[in-house]
Amino acid sequence: MGSDAAQNSSGQRQASSHDIAPHRTATQHGTAIQHPPGKKHFLRRIRPASVLASLAAGALVLGTAQLWGPGAADRLDDAAMSAAPAYTVGLQPPQDPGPFPSSVTPTSATVTIAGQRDGESTFKVVKYDQVQPKTPGQMDFDHFHTGIEIQWWLRKWAHERPDIVDLHIVGESYSGQPIYQLTITDKSTGKDTDKPAAYFEGNRHSGEVSSAESSMWLAHHLITQAGKDQKVDKLLDDKTVYIRPVNNPDGHDMYLYTAQTNRSTVRPDDNDGDGKRDEDPGEDLNNDGYLSQMRQYVGAGKGTHVVDTRDPAGNAMLSVGAGKGEYLMFSEGIDNDGDGRYNEDGVGGLDLHRNYPYNWHVMPADDATGRNLTQGGAGEYPLSEPETRHVYTWLMSHTNIGAVNSMDTRVPMHLRGPSTCDPVECMYASDRKLYEHFDKAGASFTGYRNTGSVYIDYATRNGGQPTPLFGHGPDFGYFQYGAVWYGDEIWNGGDYVDYDNDGRYADWERSRWCAENGRTNCFLPWTKVQHPKLGTVEIGGVNPKFWSQNPSADLIGTWAANQARFNLYLLDSLPQVGLSEVAAKKLTGTQSDGATHEITATVNNSGRIPTALEQAKEIKIVAPDTVKVDGARAVGAAPQFYLDGGGKQKIRLRVIKTSGDTATVKAVSVRGGLDTASVRLN
Repeated sequence: MGSDAAQNSSGQRQASSHDIAPHRTATQHGTAIQHPPGKKHFLRRIRPASVLASLAAGALVLGTAQLWGPGAADRLDDAAMSAAPAYTVGLQPPQDPGPFPSSVTPTSATVTIAGQRDGESTFKVVKYDQVQPKTPGQMDFDHFHTGIEIQWWLRKWAHERPDIVDLHIVGESYSGQPIYQLTITDKSTGKDTDKPAAYFEGNRHSGEVSSAESSMWLAHHLITQAGKDQKVDKLLDDKTVYIRPVNNPDGHDMYLYTAQTNRSTVRPDDNDGDGKRDEDPGEDLNNDGYLSQMRQYVGAGKGTHVVDTRDPAGNAMLSVGAGKGEYLMFSEGIDNDGDGRYNEDGVGGLDLHRNYPYNWHVMPADDATGRNLTQGGAGEYPLSEPETRHVYTWLMSHTNIGAVNSMDTRVPMHLRGPSTCDPVECMYASDRKLYEHFDKAGASFTGYRNTGSVYIDYATRNGGQPTPLFGHGPDFGYFQYGAVWYGDEIWNGGDYVDYDNDGRYADWERSRWCAENGRTNCFLPWTKVQHPKLGTVEIGGVNPKFWSQNPSADLIGTWAANQARFNLYLLDSLPQVGLSEVAAKKLTGTQSDGATHEITATVNNSGRIPTALEQAKEIKIVAPDTVKVDGARAVGAAPQFYLDGGGKQKIRLRVIKTSGDTATVKAVSVRGGLDTASVRLN
């Protein structure tokens, strides 16, 4: 979700050669690739990012329309393309990924972001210290993992632990990059779909890379502790974990490979309503790898800001109003479109977390009435973006998933629905109380100072009135999918101490805390630069990537682990059906229904979460629990019921003995899994 409640967006969607849809033919470097109807696994002649990054010459292009060298005329030829590794959407065969990549960032000088836009698409590669592993090939959480490194680890885990790990490519991003997902469960105790499951997702939003780190921490913990930790073994015996570390590889790569950042997806969009797309991205004028703040000294009484004297390090600026300050403030860059604003229409602009189908609203420019409630960043239609669509299709085909956390940064907050109404008014009371339990449990693991609903708690955390968000994931998750769904916000933005006790955090307080704790990387030093239009300016301020939006690299491990521990709690809380007190009694005489035996059993739910939330029952997303019998023929209707958390149901089955003296009783629950017990029919 991020700290921005919404973004205004306008203009019509521009068709892109990078859109991949089933049941049509796509053209890739002159070769027609047919996507046949009903075919789930199709071959894509795509060069994965890990391979792209190993090519040192010329410019690297992130996307399917790959241009090499300084100009568009220099295209990758057919021979090179035929040698490029291809991938298949679906389950990946476990293969040795080979040695650790020689570089975790592209070795090319530049990368080009996919999409046709009116501004720059090619940006200089930055090799941040914060993305370098301490020891290549050894896992640590004192750095941010790039897409190149993440792909290597996912393949390594699937290769080394095929007993508990499957690796899937669930589909393609906007640019045509593969989106990877792990399935983690003990395969010897049953199929993943026969067990209660949780789904965890990181990096839906481009710059919110802390969420990818928490996803990776959880995967690493489960995989490396399996066979060593009894709690982990029990979890993987009984449950399934689906982990998608990077849902938006295009944005994740752009953020960690270049100075650029954006709200969510790289699809070109007209953010400022001038009829052009992405025409005004920021420029790294001082070549430090960041797009930070820019200040121009104009003299006393002519500006809007002053240096904040409360900051002992002299980093922070204070807004005092027009005509009262000494400086004018801008974001770093050039006013490319000459509208008096800086960097207001950079790369992308749609929001993958406003693109879900429940209560989706059009973007402002698409409201024909001009007076209704709209949603910035919503996309052309619900699930218009492939990244969101791949989440939806996975969830709808894996309804054994009972808990979801699609993580963001940076409030921090255990965030969930509803997003458009008061929970007391629009949620079932029992469902709401369960969510409130998880709010408190989450804070006990993470210490986040905010918990609760989007509409009430998120919108009013700094004062003000409840505010709706439309097309939001947690609302789809509860109202349409009937699950426990969080969109947690990792990291506090550097807001450690409220020195003046006014209930808010300002840059001077962030800078003071850093100074008092010996941190020199929270703020970038103000450096003089000659601006092509403004003359002499200074560039600096809060570190936008590794302090404001995400923690510094040495802190990410703690934040990632604490968030992952809450996700483990959600996993442990899933419904889990079990059978007990199973017995059979032979019936005497001739029964009118032909039954020869009566079987009794108790079905228990040992989880905290019901086998179906009340909302799930209403929308019928989850079939009732039942009990079946193999080895005998049941007479009469099968029992149907749902189990509360910790609940149980006593059932009776009348059966006709067919062959053999043993029958198998099976408890069947969509979200509570399966359990079986044998019983003798004497």
